[in-house]
Amino acid sequence: MTLKARITEDMKSAMRSGEKDRLGLIRMLQAGIKQREVDERIMLDDAQVLAVIDKMIKQRRESVTQFTAGGRADLAAAEQAEIGVLAAYMPQALSE
Repeated sequence: MTLKARITEDMKSAMRSGEKDRLGLIRMLQAGIKQREVDERIMLDDAQVLAVIDKMIKQRRESVTQFTAGGRADLAAAEQAEIGVLAAYMPQALSE
């Protein structure tokens, strides 16, 4: 199963289970993937999809530091939760 197909299946399961926050994030991820495909006029493979996910994770990490510095722990926690959902699609890091 390709990564894009897995994301689509996860979106369907989030819709069925009523997980609105997770569903919104997965839809945003699919929109980012589709935007890159349209911009470059290609179909993304798994490595390119991982690059899109990695970019979204980096954006959220920056947001967490900004929210933490601004004293908005609630928004930082929400961004941290989104990082957790996105990180599930990344490959496992190699152990030493």
